[in-house]
Amino acid sequence: MINNLAKILFLLFLVVSHKPLSAQFINLQITIEPELSAQVEQVLDFGQVVSNSGVMQIELGDLNTGIFSIRAIRSQSLYIELNHPDFLTRENNPSDQIPLELNVSYNNSGNDNISKSQILADRSGTITIGGSENNSENFWRKLYLYVYGSIDVGNIPNGLYKGDVTLFVSYD
Repeated sequence: MINNLAKILFLLFLVVSHKPLSAQFINLQITIEPELSAQVEQVLDFGQVVSNSGVMQIELGDLNTGIFSIRAIRSQSLYIELNHPDFLTRENNPSDQIPLELNVSYNNSGNDNISKSQILADRSGTITIGGSENNSENFWRKLYLYVYGSIDVGNIPNGLYKGDVTLFVSYD
């Protein structure tokens, strides 16, 4: 029985080996882009301040306004939340504090244009990326976020005051 099986396999080998074989190869490369990307366009900067200088305000549209761009798929819903501490604290002594208040506005037109921005109430909310046109060439859109606010510099010692500001963005 093993001998018959060997003969059949040998004959099958001879038949297959005498027929020309052809093959086709496809080299397929796909680049998959993330559905969302965020970039800092301009850092929020209060600069150097002097003790007892009072309220230092960065208004929406000032040169030191923080600007972020978010690139996402047109018509995608984003949840945005800006979290910040109530105070900036001195590096070596956290009891030395500067009160911090921040706000955020957004422009959903696809262009960096502060004058067309809207305030994001409570520094959080859901935004649908603008653009409903059926143009397949314009699949990606940009949303711009503008961060601005104030610090109140009282009688504090000199030093470096820090705080972590977090921009949280999630998408469906």
